Amino acid sequence: MKILIIGSMILALFSGCSVKDYRMFDSSSESNISPSQEIDISYESRIMPDDILAIDVYNMNQKSNILRDSSLLNSVNNEPKNRYVVESDGTIYLPLLKEVKVQGFTTKELSVKLTKDYSRYLKQPYVKASVKNHKVYVLGEVNKQGIVPIEGNHISVIEAISHAGGMTDHALLDRIRIITQVEGKYRLTTLDLQNFDSLNIHNLVLNPNSIVYVEPKTSKAFKVGVQDYLPIIQAISSVASTFLAIKYVSK
Repeated sequence: MKILIIGSMILALFSGCSVKDYRMFDSSSESNISPSQEIDISYESRIMPDDILAIDVYNMNQKSNILRDSSLLNSVNNEPKNRYVVESDGTIYLPLLKEVKVQGFTTKELSVKLTKDYSRYLKQPYVKASVKNHKVYVLGEVNKQGIVPIEGNHISVIEAISHAGGMTDHALLDRIRIITQVEGKYRLTTLDLQNFDSLNIHNLVLNPNSIVYVEPKTSKAFKVGVQDYLPIIQAISSVASTFLAIKYVSK
């Protein structure tokens, strides 16, 4: 049953690809790649069109009534009135501030900006911005790099890659890199789709804001060590700067 479920999902990845170039679920294949490694980075999502934001304004230690009671709110169906959908031009419309450009900001950066902006109207305001919709990022050798929305709290690696148009002919099946946050720390995990024995529910399911990077065949094989993952992070950063802010963490 497990083989049938995973196998049927895998087929969706190869539309438009040369299937003859791939060896799927080859348990005899050997890999020198470390399966999991804690990495010294952090990253935050940048706000993009269609994101759903929650904007909470606090004034003198109490929540301000501006956002709750204003008739200017652009609520989403039955969502609370402090929710805002980012328009295609990257803006939202806030009481007093009117049209505000939010695209490209992280939630921390936007919170600082709005706190400063509202200080023109409120005494000692504090603004907290957060993104309420879930998503993951699929990059590298897929047909449509970028953001994959999540309905619910999780999505499988295979579904995420399928939503990104499947893998290209240049993808390395034994080097599907996954970066995710686990208990406050970021880990880099390598998934080998050529080795069925390495696949399980734990490494196939993605949490929100995870990064999936499909390496190209031109990449050099190496064992992920203390600093050896830096080329991977650099490759991800080069294509993800529009929607991710990646930082190296010094210990």
